[in-house]
Formats: sequence, C-alpha cells, structure tokens
Amino acid sequence: MFKKLMIVTTVTMLSACSVIKDYVKQPDVNYKSFAIGEVSMDRIELNPTFNIANGNAFSLPINSVTYELSLNDEKMLDGETDAIGTLPANGNKDVSLSLALTKETLTSLQQLLFKERKLDYQIKGNVNSLGLAIPFERSATIYIPEVSIADLKVVNASFSQLDIILSVDVDNQNDFSLPLDDVNYSVSSKGSELFKGALSSQKITEGKSNLQLPLTIKPSDMFSNVFALLLSPELPLHFEITSPLFTKSYDQTINLSSFIR
Repeated sequence: MFKKLMIVTTVTMLSACSVIKDYVKQPDVNYKSFAIGEVSMDRIELNPTFNIANGNAFSLPINSVTYELSLNDEKMLDGETDAIGTLPANGNKDVSLSLALTKETLTSLQQLLFKERKLDYQIKGNVNSLGLAIPFERSATIYIPEVSIADLKVVNASFSQLDIILSVDVDNQNDFSLPLDDVNYSVSSKGSELFKGALSSQKITEGKSNLQLPLTIKPSDMFSNVFALLLSPELPLHFEITSPLFTKSYDQTINLSSFIR
C-alpha cells in the first residue's frame, strides 16, 4: 500500500511539473551590474545583481537561488539563498547576491591579485521557481587599480614638527567603485619608523581619483639639535602604503634646510 502511495505521489508531482512547464513561461534572467561590498584584510564581498523578468499574467515565487563562484577557473564557493520573494505579474525584480571571500581564501587570492594585477571571475547558478531551474551566468574581469605618487608637499615645518601631505593617484579600470575599509601608511628613515596612519571608509570611484595622506614627522627624533640638522639637512624618507587591493612604496629625500630656519 505504501509503495502504491509513493508511486501515485511521484506520478502526480511529475505530472504537476509537466503542467507547470506547459503553462508557465520561464522567466528571463539577465545580468545587470556588479559591485564590491566590504573590502578589508579579512574579507572581500562580491555583489552581482541579476534582473529576473516574469512574462506571465500571474506572480511567481522565487523559491531560492543556487550559485557558484569561480576565480581564474578555480571554484571558490557555492551556496543557496533563502526564499527571496515574489516576481510580480508581467514585471521584474532585481536579485543581488552577497558572495563573501573570507580569510581562508584571501591570502592566496591577494597574492594572485598583486602578481597578476587582475582576476577573472565567473558566477553561475539557477533561479528556482515552481520547480523550474532558470540558469544564469556572468564572466568578467576585476582589475587591480594602478597607483602612483603624484606629489609630496610640506605644509608646515619646524624643528619640532614637519607636516606632510602625500598625494596618491589611483586609476580604477573597473566599471564599478572599489570600497576600501583599510588604507594603512607609514614613513620611516634609515630603518626607524617616524609615523604611521590609516584611512577608513574610502571609496575609489571609476576612472582616476586621488587620495590625500596626511603625515607628521618630528625632525628632533632624527637630529640632536637644530645645529646638527643644518650641518646635515638631507632626510631620506621611505613611504609604505598597504590596502587589501594594492600596495605601494616610495622613497624621497627632503632637504630640510629649505623649510627650517
């Protein structure tokens, strides 16, 4: 009796699926946009958005979305969302995925990013609705921004304190902004650290932008007195800039005699 019930149930479900496929127009899934969410040393979040269009005269539930992310042809993660909502009749809905690369995969990923300067990604999966699995796929490239030192300006100078603005040009070749939660920078001279600072909640827009890094150093930490400074006014400086997406080092010697009288 149980076996007969199971057979009847299975046949009924298969028949129902067949009826659904005969009378329900399969929604269209199209790629819409790509964004990067949180970016830190411990986490990079990718947010692709797809648009799902319903050509039926009745609404359809989106039961879930299954997805798989590959980077440089290597599968990194997969998963399935909870129920997302309902597609309106003869309407459409944007669905954004949140794909988080965490510390376990970031070390090797960042080494690859710094070496190759770009990263090919592929996102594919299915939108699941009423037994229908509607496939989607998107392949593209993430480019690491090009960074160069534009200018170093001394804005205030005395023997006790030297205030500097380091101007950094950033060229973002992607068609989306790059958020940066951590930009750390430091300046040292002859192996001695003179200053370190950080910028948070930065956003690198598409195309070219500029970061202004304020630094403060104390010549008195390097010279015993003003007389010693004037005898040997050359101060070699080494700058280090690090972030989850790029690193940059820069060396410049400042002649302090032109600033300190």
